[in-house]
Amino acid sequence: MRHRYCPPLFALASLIWLPAAGSAGQALPPNLLLDDTFDDNRQGWRTGRTDNGTFSLEGGAYRLQNQQAVSLTYQQLPLNTAADYALEATVQQRGAGRGGLYWAAADEDNGNVFALENDGRSVVIGRWQKGKWEELHPAAALPAAAAGAAHVLRVLVHNGAASYIVDGQEVWTQSAARTFGTGVGPYASRATELRLDRLRAWHVARIRLAPDVPLTLERTALGAAINEPRTRETNPRVSPDGRQLYFARDVQQGEAQNLDIFVAQRQPDGRYAEVQAIGHPLNNEGNNAVESITPDGNTALLMNLYAPDGRSRPERGASLARRRPDGQWGVPEPVRFRALPPAAQRADYFLAAGGTTMLLALDAPSHPQKCDLYVSHLTPRGDWTEPKPLGPTINTPGDDYAPFLAPDGKTLYFASGGHPGFGGDDIFVSTRLDETWTKWSEPLNLGPGINTLQDDGYFSVTAAGDYAFLVGSNEQGDYDLFRVTLPPALRPKATVLLRGRAVDARSGQPLPVAADIKVELLPKNTPAGQATAATAGKFQLTLPGGASYQLRASAPGYLPMTQELDLTTSTQYGEISRDLPLTPLSAGQRMALNNLFFQQSKADILPTSRPELDRLVQVLKDNPELRIRLEGHTDNQGDPKLNVKLSEERVQHVQQYLVAQGIAAERLQTIGYGGAKPVAPNDNEYNRRKNRRVELVVLE
Repeated sequence: MRHRYCPPLFALASLIWLPAAGSAGQALPPNLLLDDTFDDNRQGWRTGRTDNGTFSLEGGAYRLQNQQAVSLTYQQLPLNTAADYALEATVQQRGAGRGGLYWAAADEDNGNVFALENDGRSVVIGRWQKGKWEELHPAAALPAAAAGAAHVLRVLVHNGAASYIVDGQEVWTQSAARTFGTGVGPYASRATELRLDRLRAWHVARIRLAPDVPLTLERTALGAAINEPRTRETNPRVSPDGRQLYFARDVQQGEAQNLDIFVAQRQPDGRYAEVQAIGHPLNNEGNNAVESITPDGNTALLMNLYAPDGRSRPERGASLARRRPDGQWGVPEPVRFRALPPAAQRADYFLAAGGTTMLLALDAPSHPQKCDLYVSHLTPRGDWTEPKPLGPTINTPGDDYAPFLAPDGKTLYFASGGHPGFGGDDIFVSTRLDETWTKWSEPLNLGPGINTLQDDGYFSVTAAGDYAFLVGSNEQGDYDLFRVTLPPALRPKATVLLRGRAVDARSGQPLPVAADIKVELLPKNTPAGQATAATAGKFQLTLPGGASYQLRASAPGYLPMTQELDLTTSTQYGEISRDLPLTPLSAGQRMALNNLFFQQSKADILPTSRPELDRLVQVLKDNPELRIRLEGHTDNQGDPKLNVKLSEERVQHVQQYLVAQGIAAERLQTIGYGGAKPVAPNDNEYNRRKNRRVELVVLE
């Protein structure tokens, strides 16, 4: 599906037992590979006119009307011909010619034929070999067959022998069937009309299919507002809340066609409409596409590089665009990697929801015509580490590309032509097993409801995991966008969508300036997400459930604040609203330093306090005129005089840390109150913990 730079099968629980050939029971192979009822042309069958006849798909049937010589078409299935397999077609044949199943074909000159003739009242078996016809079994009449009636033709290959079965009755067994290839499709010769109502295939699958995928799973093409006729649409990227769908579409730009970015809004009935081009500066004269959109909708990772004036740059790379406070997009800036593989001319990029991890698909150094998947991490300096391969469990000798990491930070969806699939490139899912980013679960195919015989890729999932979007082929062979309702087996782990506002602690109104929101995973304080509260102070984040987090908000002219968020019991998707109050940097304002921790009954600061202290250091450095008082408090347990002494020593230790980091001592006052100023009753341990605190008071 490489439409830009870089650019198994359905396992049933048990064997399928069907009516016998004759009176002796005969089982089909266990895995259903293909079941095409021709309700659409997702498999990409030929349509149109040739010199000999016409091919059409209409009314849930595939029709072939031949006038002379031979007309045929076929699809190369990922059929495991080294083991038993079976093919079945429901057909109607009318006219003096022959029509039926072309199978085990390598090309139009080499393949087997199992067909009807004489208005479907006779059957013939033969093959084409090097362009010459050979009849293998003389034409034979079908008992009591009505003219023009539908028949079910089945070929069952077992231990190299082929049984030819019509309507459940075996008509001939070939002891050593010739397999030229894996092509299967309709066949017609001379003056005949053929109607194909269903085509199925079974085999002993080598595909690793995701478990518990329902047989009824289907994907649906998005409406005409999204998919324009004879036009390529690609790169669907849905916002985590599902409200916006970003995608790229070919547009005419002078004599060339290039991709531009569009955004559609979800309607009350679930449709996506109100499509608008995203405009300048994200769209320019080059190829443009959104690779990812952050949960807050304020940062977009974009394909290609932009010049300062918004024009396209010729070098390879990716760019980040951020919304301004007025809601408009700023000019995209280049993503700076410390190094990229020298041969990386094609690339896909994906920014994880946390904002500090990026997945890439880059040209593999040893195979310049294929891509492998890599990971890169944001450094404290603002650039990105040299990409590291995800390892051999993910990367294959084929093309591996289009990564999408779900908001849980562990579930990876990607496209591949190297893992066993249904044909073309398929979409797979794998789970990250540790923090090395090189250990993954075995990739599983998403199944025939999502993957087809054509190329499928560019998967995108909502935070709730209920819907996914992808790119596939339409009946004309053009790339369109599709949506699928995901069953539980294919959904990522539970995430929580956190919506909130950064507000002024005095007025409760949204901040007049943009605030930076950062989330850290407790207890190690590792980065877990980030957002910008710009327009009306609003922010939005996605966080994996089953863990505890610390929210931190900072803004110019305000004291930073921290707040814990406990999601340890969150086992399914949910949405939470949370306001983060920030205290202005004005005299008399007070704020508790919630994440300072001391040894029990001692003044020694625990190492887990360092992030909170370092944030305070940064505030003092950013505001060199700021003077503060550090106030220490304890509960009422023990000797009151000792409590006062302990509270004084604790804030003095905090002062010493700040001075050691370059803060002038004259800017810092300290005082200890012991248990004299409780903020909660000292009637239980929970309340006493609230009273054991350090507070910061702005002096000037």
